Amino acid sequence: MIFNKLKSINNERTIHMRLGQKITELRKKNNLSQEGLAEKMNVSRQAVSKWESDQSIPDIEKIVSLSELFGVTTDYLLKSGAPSFEIKTADIPAEDKSPILPDKLVQKYLSTAKKSSKLRALSIALAIFSPACISFCSAISGFLIGVSDKMQLIISLIGFAATIVVLAISFGLLIYSFLIMREFKHLNKQNFDIMEEKKKLRSVIQSFHHTNDKYLVLSCILAVLGIIGPVISGLSNSNGTVSLIAWGITFSIFSGAAYFFISYIVQLRYLSLLVKYRKHLPSNLHKLFVYGSWIYIFCILGIDYIVSRFIEPAFSSTNVFYLGIIIYCLFTYFFIKEKAE
Repeated sequence: MIFNKLKSINNERTIHMRLGQKITELRKKNNLSQEGLAEKMNVSRQAVSKWESDQSIPDIEKIVSLSELFGVTTDYLLKSGAPSFEIKTADIPAEDKSPILPDKLVQKYLSTAKKSSKLRALSIALAIFSPACISFCSAISGFLIGVSDKMQLIISLIGFAATIVVLAISFGLLIYSFLIMREFKHLNKQNFDIMEEKKKLRSVIQSFHHTNDKYLVLSCILAVLGIIGPVISGLSNSNGTVSLIAWGITFSIFSGAAYFFISYIVQLRYLSLLVKYRKHLPSNLHKLFVYGSWIYIFCILGIDYIVSRFIEPAFSSTNVFYLGIIIYCLFTYFFIKEKAE
């Protein structure tokens, strides 16, 4: 009796060990951190750590979810096997494998995703550019001193009308960019062979980075150059026309930066969908980032207050605010890119 009970406990521990090892190996094979797997399973990182260290077993619902995520059956996760092993695609029986997406569907998805990304980026860029229409038309109206008030009013109305038209086009493009991706919504929920898709997309992802990384750098340069407008506006003092032109230039530069940046990020997000992989900051770095962000915000507001009260008016506090935002955005992107797992 006692011997059978000890044998049962020993078998149970062996199964636990094998399940924990399989979860660990499958997670690493799919380039997921413990935080990433925890988010997909809707559990804490500590729960995933306990699964992998054999301190606890996921319930049957989580086991089913794990099998769907990793593209294997529940039998494969729970069946007995040697305690030490290396999981390979060839080790998984054919009936346990998830289906592979057809090449035609993948190519159609990639081409449509690229189109949707550019349309979405263009829509946001147009929305940012729209105030420039008012700025430039108002500046033109200010230059035409000798013309009648009626003509100046017409020019100003043209600026407002152009702004509304640009915003309408922007909204239409944004809606259309989402609509053309509707036929691929099932890919978010469909269970398919992730490792096989990674093999097929490796060259596509490398080509994407080789072609588009320079546009990300360009967007960062444009974002920094966007501070030119507020600087000129601050130095122009009471010259309203110069300020209007300066702000028009600022909106134009920021719209260009937004186009390249958003197009890059959205395309990368669509690519990550096929490999079902998203990066996450480790919990300790996430807390550091949140606390650091709040400290940075208070510092920028403090500097903005000091500049507005005690520094010469030619150095506008608005410049400090915009420069602070640009620095924060650039730091955030590169920090997450380097530290996320």
